[in-house]
Amino acid sequence: MSVKATLLKRGATAEQSFSIGEHKFRHFLKVWHYHPELELVYITKSQGTCFIGDNIDRFEDEELFLIGSNLPHMYQNDEAYFAKNSKLKAEAIAIHFNSNFLNTNLESIPEFGEINAMIVRSKLGLRFSSRAKDEVGHLIREIITLSGLERMITFIKVLGILSQQADIKTIASPGFINHFNETDDSRLDEIYDFVLNNFQEDLGLDQVAELVSMNKSSFCRYFKRTTQKSFTEFLNEVRIGYACKMLMEKQMGILEISYYCGYNNVSHFNREFRKKTNMSPSEYIGNRRLTRQLP
Repeated sequence: MSVKATLLKRGATAEQSFSIGEHKFRHFLKVWHYHPELELVYITKSQGTCFIGDNIDRFEDEELFLIGSNLPHMYQNDEAYFAKNSKLKAEAIAIHFNSNFLNTNLESIPEFGEINAMIVRSKLGLRFSSRAKDEVGHLIREIITLSGLERMITFIKVLGILSQQADIKTIASPGFINHFNETDDSRLDEIYDFVLNNFQEDLGLDQVAELVSMNKSSFCRYFKRTTQKSFTEFLNEVRIGYACKMLMEKQMGILEISYYCGYNNVSHFNREFRKKTNMSPSEYIGNRRLTRQLP
C-alpha cells in the first residue's frame, strides 16, 4: 500500500456546522489520508485492518473511533471484500466536525470541559468500548434523521456521553503525532513509507539512513528525538502489528508468519511479540478465539 498521506476535504457546509453520512460500499476507500476535521466513525458492518497514525490493528463490526484533526488513517477491508463475486458490504456512519463547530472555543464553556478534553486526546485517535457503542449507536443513527437544533443537541449529547467513558483506548504514539502536526520535515514521512512497504525485508540502519541522506549516528539521534523511540523499536512495532493481523486472519502458521514479517528466527519473533502484546503468539490466537466466542 502507499502510505504517503493524502489530504481529503471533509466537513460542514455553510448551512450545517458538521456533516454526517451513512456509507454502504463494497469496501472502504483504500487511501491513507488525513483532514483537518475530526472524524467520529461508527463502523456498523465491516472487517479488516485499521491503520491509524503508527498503529496497526484489527477492526470488526460495531466499532467506534474518534480520529483527531490531521491524524492520518485508513480502514482496509479484508481481501474477501475485493473478490470479484463478493457479496460483502462495508457500512459505516461518519461525522466530520471542527473543534470550534459551535463557532466558539470549547475551552471557554465550563460545561464543555469533558468534551474539550476528549477532543484534545483525539489527536492520538480514540477507540471506544462496546459499552460506549451501545450507549450512543442509536443516537448516531438518529442524527441522520434530524435537522436544525434537534440535530445539534443530539450530536452534543453523543459527544457528552463519549467524553464520560472510563475505558477509552488511545491509538497512535505521541512521537508520531508530534512530528506530523508540528514539523514540515518530509524525512519521517519517507521513512514511514519505506518501512511499511519493506518491513518484511532485512532493513538495516545504514540502508534507511542513506534513504534520507544521513549517516547512521545522525539518523539514530534524529529518529529517537522525533518519535521518542529507536528505529529498531519502530520497525518491530510495524512487524508485530502486521503479524497480529495475520494471526487474527489465520493466514499462515506462527513459524511462517514470523519469517513473512521479517524475522530470521521464531525465537526472536516470539520475544518481540510478547514485548508488544504481553502474550505469546499462541496465547494471542487463543485469546482471540475466546473473545469471538463471547456474547
